[in-house]
Order: sequence, then structure tokens, then C-alpha cells
Amino acid sequence: MKNYVKFIKTFKLNESTFIKKNEFNTMRKLIIVLITFLVIGAIGYFLIPVGSQKKSFGYSQALNAIPKRASFVIRCDNPLKKWRELSSSSIGGVLNQSESYKNIKELFSRIDSSKRELGSNLFNGKIFIAGVLTSGNQLNEIVSLEVGGASLEQVQKYLEEVLGTKSIKIKEYESIEINFYDLNGIEISFAQVDNVILFSSSSILIEEGIRGLSAEMHLPDNLGFKKLLKTADISSDGNFFINFNELGSYLNLFANSKASFIKSFKEFGGWAELDLNSKNESLMLNGFSFISDSISTYLSSFNSEKAQSLNLSSVLPENTGVLTYMSYSGFESFKAKYDKYLSQKQVLYKHQKNVLKINKKHSFTVETDFYDWIGDEMALFTINGDDASFEKNSGLILKVSDLAKAKKGLNQIHKSTKVNNEIKYQTLIINDLGLSNFLALVLGDEFKTISQSNYLIIEDYVIFANDVSTLKHIVNYYLRGKTLVKNIQFNKFYEQFSGESNLFYYCNFKLSGNYFNSVLSSEDLGYYNNIKDSLQKLQAFGLQINSNKNLFYTNAFLNYNSNEESQNISLLEVKLDTTYTKKPWIVFNHYTKEKELLVQDDNHKLYLINNVGKVLWERQLKEPIIGEVQQVDRYKNDKYQYVFVTKNKIHQIDRKNRDVGNYPIELKAPVSQGLAVLDYDKNRNYRMLVTQGKNIHNFKIDGTIVEGWKYKPSDDVASEPKLIQIKGKDYVVVSDLKGRVRILNRKGEDRIKLSNQLPSNCRNHFIWRNNALSNSGVLATDTSGTIFFVKLADEMETFTLKSFENDFKVNYQDFNGDGIIEFVVINDQSVQIFKNNKKLLTTISDIEFDPAYGVETFVLEDKRCINIVSDKKEMKIYGFDEEGVLLNGFPIDGISPSLVTDLDGNKTFDLIIGDQLGSLYIYSIGK
Repeated sequence: MKNYVKFIKTFKLNESTFIKKNEFNTMRKLIIVLITFLVIGAIGYFLIPVGSQKKSFGYSQALNAIPKRASFVIRCDNPLKKWRELSSSSIGGVLNQSESYKNIKELFSRIDSSKRELGSNLFNGKIFIAGVLTSGNQLNEIVSLEVGGASLEQVQKYLEEVLGTKSIKIKEYESIEINFYDLNGIEISFAQVDNVILFSSSSILIEEGIRGLSAEMHLPDNLGFKKLLKTADISSDGNFFINFNELGSYLNLFANSKASFIKSFKEFGGWAELDLNSKNESLMLNGFSFISDSISTYLSSFNSEKAQSLNLSSVLPENTGVLTYMSYSGFESFKAKYDKYLSQKQVLYKHQKNVLKINKKHSFTVETDFYDWIGDEMALFTINGDDASFEKNSGLILKVSDLAKAKKGLNQIHKSTKVNNEIKYQTLIINDLGLSNFLALVLGDEFKTISQSNYLIIEDYVIFANDVSTLKHIVNYYLRGKTLVKNIQFNKFYEQFSGESNLFYYCNFKLSGNYFNSVLSSEDLGYYNNIKDSLQKLQAFGLQINSNKNLFYTNAFLNYNSNEESQNISLLEVKLDTTYTKKPWIVFNHYTKEKELLVQDDNHKLYLINNVGKVLWERQLKEPIIGEVQQVDRYKNDKYQYVFVTKNKIHQIDRKNRDVGNYPIELKAPVSQGLAVLDYDKNRNYRMLVTQGKNIHNFKIDGTIVEGWKYKPSDDVASEPKLIQIKGKDYVVVSDLKGRVRILNRKGEDRIKLSNQLPSNCRNHFIWRNNALSNSGVLATDTSGTIFFVKLADEMETFTLKSFENDFKVNYQDFNGDGIIEFVVINDQSVQIFKNNKKLLTTISDIEFDPAYGVETFVLEDKRCINIVSDKKEMKIYGFDEEGVLLNGFPIDGISPSLVTDLDGNKTFDLIIGDQLGSLYIYSIGK
């Protein structure tokens, strides 16, 4: 049984979540507890090595042994059969990662190898498992079941066979013999009283069970328990009874010194009952929660309130990780009942005093300018984001009953606080009321998570958030149609519930990492991280509670993620210190083999960002990086370093942000072109060519000069040197501003002397690498638009596309993904693409700006491309296909160069772009 406790602790993800963060509301505490019991139930009701053939529930004497102070009670039939079904299911496969699950699996293996007919004959009655807090702050379980007329000797013989040991000691209590057995170092107590046998990991609970069987009043005599007992579905796989009056004491085992849950859970209600029905890829629980007429509880606030549809899913982003939803007939009626609940808690006066203080301090009134426009829905939510910033990614959404009244009330608050930080973002307005802790003071402590008053209005909803970036994130998703209501997987998940909810909790395991990482203690976070990969194979958990007088319909659902692609994140946001105007560099993690990003912002700070948008480290450089960042395996041990140049230095750093060897290396003259890293024989004997005006210097990977390098300068080098290897020969190609094209050997000597040269007035030099000398060489353009191509076979080819009168730009790139270079001409606010046979391929004419970074082409697959054009002035990014047609979802906000790649290896492409406020966004753009 202690192994079972270990299992609970290993899986106590959500209970620890709210224990460690006192600001979560009572509803959230309840919901997370039920997640815990869902997991407990998935294992707990399979624990006992016996089976029952009865299907009627009825009244069982075994239930009389369960203490009234139990935190929970589980009832099940035929657990051995159900254990086999669970073990072979997808859900069981996820749980199998737990060590405790493996221990339980060993126990059931022993049972399977024993004489099953003996167990069937001995144990054919009702089986109950209860969790009870005992002295010393220990949660122990007691198992009580009826036997079919079996004697004590028969039961003991069966136990000895299953456990593989005889009783290690015997104790007598009230004339009843208590036997103790050893199971892998765990002491198990056993007793039989008439037709009832008891097991427990605590002999104290055995004694309490013995007393309970002879007492006059029993657990089934409790009013709430008795009502719920009648509602239990006898055909379900099991029944769960949860006692909120005792649950707080159990939860305090995991609480820190600032948190106490004994009082809050007693105020929540009495008992809840849930019926379990399990399938291969899901667990569903349905039942009721009970509240007494004489006690006002949190659930009482929703009594007789009309449940609403989850309409706010049309606004919230599809990467919402955690959602706590509340709805009612109207805010006024709900607030009256909530105040009654606060009065029962003796905190109503404090709440009303807070509102009165706000009214006196400001020239607005909470009742008129805030309460009066709140509609029939509200929800706390968290979007997927940085694992360390749960609060940053959290928000509160309120339905508006009267939009004009809401705007008037919010404007009145602005006038009072004299704060108006209006920001126009995309097509919507973000603002700040200038109030701290306002929502908690006027709505209750349940909303302490949202301490700031940044907000925006979308449709009939006002959304508050702690951070402006969260609101921008929501806007981006909303405008691109990436909302919960349009997400197929969320809709399939929500189909398991009633269409309307008074209370609805949703937790997407893959999108809620920031939620768990932010609120768990270091010890609990260790448990979470140990099972994180396994847990994320589950898609989501949901809980719904709807009012039905004193009984509340309660439904819970947990499902396995059978479609991994459905969990893909559509957009991530990474906050940098400022904007960036250099395209990010793709690097790979030599440990995980995953792609990562290196980004340098406009203040020269360098960031390493992983494929889920987490900043791994930052490094402040004094200068911008010139050219590309490249990875080298300096020590030939499959561990890579980043090497690059700035104006005055060569840098080499490892993936842990440490300088390697004697780097950085100071240079005597400024660098003028990007660093060329050459690995001639693919043996990692690297050479680094550093261009400094007319000169090209050759360095070894350790930063020392290569002896025997004989390059003789002519004029300033026009582009970064490139290595072209054809038929086993090396050609290092260089061109200079005078138009001279040079082909060098490994020593820097002229390997081939060309008679054909570029005109001296050429610009935009580009070295084209191909599989033959006749197809490789240097491209450049003169001032009239003629393109010259000097080939390594010493041939000259010219392309006169058209006559250009105004300023123009020509780029050489594969625009349509066919592997052949095209000429992309930007002129007169249009883009024309010519094939190398001078034929016009396509035109993009509907742009009224000069593209800031030209046309950025990214080849996808199946000869498909995405071509990005940026309007930096209007801060818009346009995406066109290989035929020049604007793609759906564009334009989007952005001012930086673009990058398109399959960043996380999920066979879908991501667009990386930066905005004017210093955020980097990672969009999923599909296949």
C-alpha cells in the first residue's frame, strides 16, 4: 500500500499545483483534486487481488468498516479483470512509466499466477478502498470487502500463496486477530470480522474498521453520502466518493507553511460521487456533487444558475493550456449568491470594504462602471509560453452584457486613474486601466493570479492580462482564425460533455508546461519532469459541473493523444530585449539532434532559443555579426561550436555559451565579409577565411594562422569566398569590386586564370555553385540591369531582361522550388521573376512598398515555395506561393527578416518573424 502512496505522490501533479500557489480559486482547487482522484482511481480500484461477480450495488456490510473521516472512497467489482484491461490500454501504457505502477503490476502478476478459482470463491462481494489521514500526517488506505462464507484459515492460505510469505506477527484487538505480512519490505495488516475482511497499510485503520463494524452509526448514515449512494451507477467500472470536509486535511500534507486547505474545502461542500467508465484511450467519470441546504458553499453560488455554452472559445487561442470557466444566468444573481458564500466564510465585510475603498479613492464606482456590464461568462486561462512565466501568460476573460456600457465604464476608470496607454496592435486596441490587484479586490481572491489591468476588447469580451505580450498573442491567434472553437481536437474533446457548463475546467497536458513549472515546488517539479514525456501522451483532462438544486451534475474526462500532430503548437512568442534586423541562424543541438535558433538583436545581444521558444542563454556582444554563424566540431567528438566574425573579432563559443580556447581573437583590420569555413576533405580539419578589405587571411580552427597561405590581393573583395568542389578538385572562388574573378587552390594561389572578367561597375556579386565548371561561376549586375555570368570554364554569358530606368534590385534565387536559379527583379513597387532563359515567370504587382529585405525565398517540398516580402514602414509581412499568389493568413505583423524551416521536426513548417516591440514569433504554417 505504501507503494500506492508513492504512486499518488509521483502523480500528484495538480494537487501540488494549487497547494504551492495560494491564489488559485476554490473551484480550481476542487478541479485539480478531481484530476488527482482520476489518476488515483485508475490505479487504486485495481489494487485488490480479488474479484466479484455481483453487479447490484445495494447495501454492503463492508462499507460499515470505512471511517466517516475518509478523504475518498472507491468501490469496484472484478478488479483483476479490470487491471488486465487497463494494462493493455493506451492509458495504461502512459501510466506504465511510473515505478509504482510497475510495483502494482508485479503484485497482479503474482495474483494471475495463483489459483484464480480460489480467489473467486473467497472474494465474491463488494470491494471498497478508502484513503484516510492517520496520525503522523500519513495518508493510508483501508480495503474492506465481504467474503462468500470463507473461513479465516482459507483467506490466510490464499494470502500466503499470493504474497509468498507467512504472517510475520499477530496482534489481538477487541478479540479480533490482526495479522501482519511483509510485501517487499512493506508491512500489510489484515483482519477478518465475521463476513468482512480488512486490509491496510496501517494497523490503526484496521482497528478503526473493527470498531466501525460494531458501531451504531456508519458512513452510509451520512445524509450526503446516502443520497449519492443512491445515484451511483451500478453498471460502471467503479464509483468514487470524495469527501470535501476531510479533503483539506489530506491536501495539507503537500502544502507549504503559507497555505491551509482544511477550512476552504469544508466550505466547499460535502460529498461528490463519480462513476468511472474506461475505454482504451479515455477515462470518463460522471456523477453528482452534494451540498446541504443549511450551509452556503462555493457551489451554492451557482445553485439554480443557468449554464451557458462555451462561447468564449471563439476568442481564446487554440494553444490555451489551462482554462477555468464559470457561467450563470446573470452576474447580478450570481454575485448575490457569491456574497452569501463570502458571508458564510465571514469575509464579506472585508470584500465590501475593499470595494468601498476603491470607490472613495477614485472618481468611478465599481458597481456602475465595472459590475454593471459583466455578462454571463468569465474564465481564467493560461496560454502556452515560456515555462518560467505562468503569470505572464495568464489572463481573465469577461463576457460583456452591454458593449457600449462596458466602453463607457472603462473610459470612466481611465479618466479616474489618468492612465491611458492605448496601443494599436493589428486591428485592435490594447490599453491599461492603471490599477494593480483590482480584479482580486472586486471579484474575489480567486482572481489574484491576474494582478495587472492590461486589457483589450474582442467581440463581446474584455480580456485582462498581466503582460501586453499575452494580449498580442491572443490577437495574433484570433485574426488568423486559430481559436479554440475552430480547433478540431478541442471540439472532439468537448463533445464528451454537455453543451452548457456552470463550471468547466480544461487542462491540455502538452500546452500547460508553464502552469506546472511555475507552481510546483522543486521536489514536486522533479516528480513532474520525471513523467512529463509520458504525461504529454495524454491529450487533456476536462471537468464539468452543472447546477441541479443541491445536487450538481459532475463529469470528468481524460483521453489519450492518439494523434500526435493534433498537439502541434501554432504560434510561440519569445521576448527579446529589442528588435532584430538580421535573419536568425538555424543551428542544431548535438545532444538532442533538434534544431535551435541563434538570434542577434539590434543591441547586438545574441540569444540561443530552442524549438519550443525557450531562451536557453543570452550573450551581449559589442558588434553585429557579419555574415553567417556556422557550426564546427573543433575537437572531433561530435560536439559542435558556433563560429562567426564581427567587425574586429573572430568568435568561437560552445552551446553552453562559453568561449572556446583563446577566443575571441582580436583582428588588426576590420572584417568586410562573412566568415568562410572550409572542410576540404570532410575530416573536420577546418580552414577559416577571413576577409578584410582586399586581403583574405587563412586561420586554423584553433585561431592560429595557416602557414603557406599565398593569396595576393587585388581589390576589395566583393563577396564571401566560396568553396566549389567538382570531380574531386577544390575551387575557392573570389570576386572583387573591379570585376576580377579568381579561382584559388588550397594555398590561395590562382588555380585557373580567367580571361573573362566582370565589368568594373557591377554590383550584387553572387557565387553560384553547381555540378560542373560550365554551370558554376559568379553572377553580377550592372547599372542598366544587364546580368553577367562569368563561368569557371572561362566563359561569359549575359542576360538582358529589360531596361530599368529607376532604381532596381536583382536577386538570384530558386523562386519556384525547381532547383534552377531564377532572377528576381524588384522595381517600381513590383516584383518580376524571370527564368534564366529570360522568360517572365510571374509578377507580384499588388505591393505598394519597397521590400525591406528583397524577396526571401524558402523551398518547402514537392517543388513548393513560400516567398516573403516585408513592408517595414507599415510593419506587415506578406507571403506568396511559387506562382506569386498571396497565401491565406497573410499579411501578418512583423518588421524583421523572415525564416521558414521545420523547426521541431514534426514535418510541418514554421515561420519565424519579429515585431516592432522586440518579440520573436514562431508560427506553424503547415506542410
